[in-house]
Amino acid sequence: MKQNSTSAMFIGAVKWFDNNKGFGTLALPSGEELFVHIRRFKIPPEHIIQPGEVIVGDKKPDPKRNGYLAHNCKILKRPEDWKFVISLLEQDHIILIPDSHGHEQKHNLTSLAARQLLRTQGRDNVVSMLTSHFDFRFNCSVFMAYAELLDKSISGTFEKETAAMLLSQVYKYFGDHVSHQILFQVWKERMFRYIGYPADGDYEIPEEVLNLNATEINYDDLARIKDYSFGKSFCNEFVEALFDDLETMDKEDIEPLIPYIDFLENEDSIEKINLILQ
Repeated sequence: MKQNSTSAMFIGAVKWFDNNKGFGTLALPSGEELFVHIRRFKIPPEHIIQPGEVIVGDKKPDPKRNGYLAHNCKILKRPEDWKFVISLLEQDHIILIPDSHGHEQKHNLTSLAARQLLRTQGRDNVVSMLTSHFDFRFNCSVFMAYAELLDKSISGTFEKETAAMLLSQVYKYFGDHVSHQILFQVWKERMFRYIGYPADGDYEIPEEVLNLNATEINYDDLARIKDYSFGKSFCNEFVEALFDDLETMDKEDIEPLIPYIDFLENEDSIEKINLILQ
């Protein structure tokens, strides 16, 4: 049987590399290891390749080893490579790399890639690199993980004052270009500094944002919203909507909703609901 010759893209980190002989292995998040040779790089590295360096390329079938080898490799170092970091955010990518004593240690590939790119860019290009992919196509579901990654990676790469300045600029950009989904996530987690606001205290986000994300609102959220300028009317309308189909609900569906009656302002609605519950 012929082995499939189709190549697939990979991202991994150097597990070990013999710079004298020009070959080594890469660790992939799947637990797989790829053989890599210096001739398989698009542009030969100008530095000594070290364990932990993040590399992308094509995984190509290797009939001689009955497995795969790395092909068309490149070390992450260009600003446009930051998209690979974002692509890793949807799940944890853990790889095993030996320490100086030969004991395998767990490393987060996303963090390795982020810090590598931050080091290669220097602080002058960092803000543009980190914000260049934050537009209408950005995957809103990974925003909190993205902001947390930036917080840890920048703080771990630059001196304290420089890190604070860079994070301030990046988070302000996020706040100026925030979508309603991301603003709601920030509000839920009370992580307002991720959009350039002081971390302490609460902020009243627009009622429209809450309406657009109403399916994610729970009892504790309503207790918080109640004190907003539009809070009482919002909570009342929200709870009335919850009980709209009360006559057709099963008992197990009704019981979790009973505490929400506390937020009703309309006495007629309260009386109607209590009658049906009885």
